[in-house]
Amino acid sequence: MKKIVLALAFVSALFVTSCSSDDSNSVSYGESTGNYWPMAVNNTWIFGSDIGNSELKIIGSTAINGTTYYEISDQADNVFGVQNWVAKKGATYLQKIADSSINQEGITMNMQGYEIPIFKDDLEANASWNGNLSSKITYSFNGQTTSTTAKIKYTGTILEKNSTVVLNGITYPNVIKTKTIVEMKILEQTVIIDLQYWFAKDVGPIWENTSYNGSTQERALINHILH
Repeated sequence: MKKIVLALAFVSALFVTSCSSDDSNSVSYGESTGNYWPMAVNNTWIFGSDIGNSELKIIGSTAINGTTYYEISDQADNVFGVQNWVAKKGATYLQKIADSSINQEGITMNMQGYEIPIFKDDLEANASWNGNLSSKITYSFNGQTTSTTAKIKYTGTILEKNSTVVLNGITYPNVIKTKTIVEMKILEQTVIIDLQYWFAKDVGPIWENTSYNGSTQERALINHILH
Protein backbone atom coordinates (compact mmCIF):
# COMPACT_ATOMS: atom_id res chain seq x y z
CA MET A 1 0.00 0.00 0.00
CA LYS A 2 3.01 2.18 -0.14
CA LYS A 3 2.85 2.15 -3.92
CA ILE A 4 1.69 5.72 -4.45
CA VAL A 5 4.49 7.14 -2.38
CA LEU A 6 7.12 4.72 -3.58
CA ALA A 7 6.18 5.08 -7.21
CA LEU A 8 6.65 8.85 -7.05
CA ALA A 9 9.96 8.47 -5.23
CA PHE A 10 11.13 5.86 -7.72
CA VAL A 11 10.18 7.94 -10.74
CA SER A 12 11.96 10.91 -9.19
CA ALA A 13 15.10 8.84 -8.78
CA LEU A 14 15.02 7.78 -12.40
CA PHE A 15 15.08 11.44 -13.41
CA VAL A 16 17.95 12.22 -11.01
CA THR A 17 15.70 14.23 -8.73
CA SER A 18 13.71 14.04 -5.57
CA CYS A 19 10.18 15.12 -4.93
CA SER A 20 8.66 17.63 -2.59
CA SER A 21 5.20 18.95 -2.87
CA ASP A 22 2.52 21.42 -1.93
CA ASP A 23 -1.03 20.31 -2.61
CA SER A 24 -2.87 23.30 -4.01
CA ASN A 25 -6.33 21.71 -3.80
CA SER A 26 -8.57 22.02 -0.75
CA VAL A 27 -9.98 18.70 0.44
CA SER A 28 -13.55 17.89 1.43
CA TYR A 29 -13.23 14.85 3.70
CA GLY A 30 -16.88 13.77 3.62
CA GLU A 31 -18.78 11.59 6.11
CA SER A 32 -17.64 7.99 6.58
CA THR A 33 -19.92 5.11 5.54
CA GLY A 34 -17.79 2.38 7.16
CA ASN A 35 -14.28 1.27 8.04
CA TYR A 36 -12.57 0.11 4.85
CA TRP A 37 -9.05 0.21 6.30
CA PRO A 38 -8.89 -0.66 10.01
CA MET A 39 -5.96 1.29 11.48
CA ALA A 40 -4.31 0.10 14.69
CA VAL A 41 -0.71 -0.67 15.59
CA ASN A 42 0.27 -4.27 14.66
CA ASN A 43 -2.57 -4.72 12.16
CA THR A 44 -1.05 -6.95 9.47
CA TRP A 45 -2.02 -8.01 5.94
CA ILE A 46 -0.23 -10.87 4.14
CA PHE A 47 -0.32 -10.75 0.34
CA GLY A 48 0.62 -13.32 -2.27
CA SER A 49 1.91 -12.70 -5.78
CA ASP A 50 3.79 -14.53 -8.51
CA ILE A 51 7.09 -13.49 -6.89
CA GLY A 52 6.19 -14.60 -3.36
CA ASN A 53 4.46 -13.36 -0.23
CA SER A 54 4.82 -9.91 1.33
CA GLU A 55 3.65 -8.32 4.57
CA LEU A 56 1.99 -4.94 5.06
CA LYS A 57 1.99 -3.93 8.73
CA ILE A 58 1.14 -0.90 10.84
CA ILE A 59 4.20 -0.41 13.03
CA GLY A 60 3.48 2.81 14.93
CA SER A 61 1.38 5.93 15.25
CA THR A 62 1.88 9.65 15.71
CA ALA A 63 -0.31 12.75 16.03
CA ILE A 64 -0.01 15.31 13.23
CA ASN A 65 -2.11 18.47 13.51
CA GLY A 66 -4.56 16.70 15.80
CA THR A 67 -5.02 13.63 13.58
CA THR A 68 -3.59 10.17 14.33
CA TYR A 69 -1.39 8.90 11.51
CA TYR A 70 -0.30 5.26 11.39
CA GLU A 71 3.14 4.33 10.08
CA ILE A 72 3.17 1.40 7.69
CA SER A 73 5.90 -1.00 6.68
CA ASP A 74 5.51 -2.86 3.39
CA GLN A 75 7.95 -5.64 2.46
CA ALA A 76 7.06 -5.19 -1.21
CA ASP A 77 8.02 -1.50 -1.21
CA ASN A 78 11.20 -1.05 0.80
CA VAL A 79 13.57 0.06 -1.98
CA PHE A 80 14.21 3.54 -0.59
CA GLY A 81 13.13 3.04 3.02
CA VAL A 82 10.89 6.11 2.85
CA GLN A 83 8.82 6.59 6.01
CA ASN A 84 5.13 6.44 5.24
CA TRP A 85 1.84 6.91 7.12
CA VAL A 86 -1.88 6.45 6.53
CA ALA A 87 -4.81 8.20 8.23
CA LYS A 88 -8.55 8.64 7.90
CA LYS A 89 -10.43 11.93 8.04
CA GLY A 90 -14.19 11.62 7.60
CA ALA A 91 -14.67 9.36 4.58
CA THR A 92 -11.20 10.12 3.18
CA TYR A 93 -8.21 7.78 3.50
CA LEU A 94 -4.89 9.58 3.24
CA GLN A 95 -1.32 8.51 2.53
CA LYS A 96 1.52 10.73 3.79
CA ILE A 97 5.21 10.53 3.02
CA ALA A 98 7.88 11.90 5.36
CA ASP A 99 10.67 14.29 4.47
CA SER A 100 13.55 12.13 3.29
CA SER A 101 16.94 12.08 1.63
CA ILE A 102 18.01 9.50 -0.93
CA ASN A 103 21.54 8.87 -2.17
CA GLN A 104 21.79 7.02 -5.45
CA GLU A 105 24.94 6.61 -7.52
CA GLY A 106 26.59 9.60 -5.88
CA ILE A 107 23.60 11.86 -6.27
CA THR A 108 21.88 13.14 -3.11
CA MET A 109 18.17 13.78 -3.53
CA ASN A 110 16.13 15.67 -0.93
CA MET A 111 12.41 14.95 -0.82
CA GLN A 112 9.97 17.02 1.24
CA GLY A 113 6.92 15.18 2.54
CA TYR A 114 3.45 15.39 1.03
CA GLU A 115 0.02 13.79 1.27
CA ILE A 116 -2.42 12.25 -1.24
CA PRO A 117 -6.03 11.06 -0.73
CA ILE A 118 -6.14 7.33 -1.54
CA PHE A 119 -9.93 7.01 -1.75
CA LYS A 120 -13.21 8.14 -0.20
CA ASP A 121 -15.72 5.60 1.07
CA ASP A 122 -18.74 7.91 0.70
CA LEU A 123 -18.44 8.17 -3.09
CA GLU A 124 -20.58 6.10 -5.44
CA ALA A 125 -19.33 4.12 -8.44
CA ASN A 126 -17.84 6.29 -11.21
CA ALA A 127 -17.36 9.25 -8.84
CA SER A 128 -13.85 10.76 -8.81
CA TRP A 129 -11.46 13.09 -6.98
CA ASN A 130 -8.30 14.85 -8.16
CA GLY A 131 -5.50 17.15 -7.12
CA ASN A 132 -2.27 18.82 -8.21
CA LEU A 133 1.08 18.86 -6.42
CA SER A 134 3.66 21.54 -7.17
CA SER A 135 7.02 19.96 -6.33
CA LYS A 136 10.28 21.73 -5.64
CA ILE A 137 13.15 19.34 -6.36
CA THR A 138 16.74 19.67 -5.19
CA TYR A 139 19.71 17.40 -5.80
CA SER A 140 23.47 17.54 -5.26
CA PHE A 141 26.23 15.98 -7.33
CA ASN A 142 30.01 16.56 -7.29
CA GLY A 143 29.64 19.42 -4.82
CA GLN A 144 27.03 21.27 -6.85
CA THR A 145 23.38 21.72 -5.90
CA THR A 146 20.57 22.58 -8.27
CA SER A 147 16.79 22.57 -8.20
CA THR A 148 13.79 22.32 -10.48
CA THR A 149 10.04 21.87 -10.16
CA ALA A 150 7.93 18.78 -10.75
CA LYS A 151 4.22 18.86 -11.44
CA ILE A 152 2.20 15.91 -10.17
CA LYS A 153 -1.43 15.40 -11.08
CA TYR A 154 -3.58 12.62 -9.63
CA THR A 155 -7.10 11.52 -10.51
CA GLY A 156 -8.89 8.84 -8.53
CA THR A 157 -12.09 6.99 -9.44
CA ILE A 158 -14.40 4.58 -7.62
CA LEU A 159 -14.69 1.72 -10.11
CA GLU A 160 -17.16 -0.39 -8.12
CA LYS A 161 -19.01 -0.11 -4.80
CA ASN A 162 -20.41 -2.87 -2.57
CA SER A 163 -18.87 -5.63 -4.68
CA THR A 164 -18.35 -9.23 -3.54
CA VAL A 165 -14.90 -10.63 -4.33
CA VAL A 166 -13.34 -14.09 -3.91
CA LEU A 167 -9.55 -14.13 -3.44
CA ASN A 168 -7.49 -17.19 -2.52
CA GLY A 169 -10.68 -19.02 -1.55
CA ILE A 170 -11.95 -16.28 0.77
CA THR A 171 -15.12 -14.30 0.04
CA TYR A 172 -15.06 -10.59 0.80
CA PRO A 173 -18.38 -8.66 0.68
CA ASN A 174 -18.71 -4.88 0.68
CA VAL A 175 -15.64 -4.19 -1.45
CA ILE A 176 -14.72 -0.80 -2.91
CA LYS A 177 -12.60 -0.94 -6.07
CA THR A 178 -10.54 2.16 -6.84
CA LYS A 179 -8.25 3.41 -9.56
CA THR A 180 -5.76 6.30 -9.37
CA ILE A 181 -3.78 7.72 -12.27
CA VAL A 182 -0.67 9.67 -11.24
CA GLU A 183 1.00 11.85 -13.87
CA MET A 184 4.42 13.31 -13.08
CA LYS A 185 6.13 15.90 -15.27
CA ILE A 186 9.82 16.60 -14.64
CA LEU A 187 12.23 18.39 -16.96
CA GLU A 188 9.84 18.10 -19.93
CA GLN A 189 9.43 14.37 -19.36
CA THR A 190 6.17 12.73 -18.30
CA VAL A 191 5.64 9.51 -16.39
CA ILE A 192 2.19 7.98 -15.84
CA ILE A 193 1.48 5.46 -13.08
CA ASP A 194 -1.74 3.40 -12.93
CA LEU A 195 -2.68 2.27 -9.39
CA GLN A 196 -5.65 0.04 -8.59
CA TYR A 197 -6.67 -0.93 -5.06
CA TRP A 198 -9.53 -2.96 -3.60
CA PHE A 199 -10.66 -2.39 0.00
CA ALA A 200 -13.03 -4.67 1.94
CA LYS A 201 -15.15 -3.26 4.74
CA ASP A 202 -13.71 -4.09 8.19
CA VAL A 203 -10.76 -5.87 6.54
CA GLY A 204 -8.71 -3.29 4.66
CA PRO A 205 -6.70 -3.63 1.44
CA ILE A 206 -7.26 -7.01 -0.26
CA TRP A 207 -5.85 -6.52 -3.79
CA GLU A 208 -3.62 -4.10 -5.64
CA ASN A 209 -2.18 -3.65 -9.11
CA THR A 210 0.49 -1.15 -10.14
CA SER A 211 1.34 -0.46 -13.80
CA TYR A 212 4.31 1.71 -14.69
CA ASN A 213 6.77 1.95 -17.58
CA GLY A 214 5.43 -1.19 -19.25
CA SER A 215 5.59 -3.39 -16.13
CA THR A 216 2.78 -4.58 -13.86
CA GLN A 217 2.85 -5.77 -10.25
CA GLU A 218 -0.17 -7.47 -8.70
CA ARG A 219 -0.84 -9.08 -5.34
CA ALA A 220 -3.87 -10.42 -3.45
CA LEU A 221 -4.62 -10.86 0.25
CA ILE A 222 -3.93 -14.28 1.79
CA ASN A 223 -4.49 -13.54 5.46
CA HIS A 224 -4.84 -10.63 7.87
CA ILE A 225 -4.59 -9.95 11.62
CA LEU A 226 -6.47 -7.02 13.17
CA HIS A 227 -6.17 -5.64 16.71
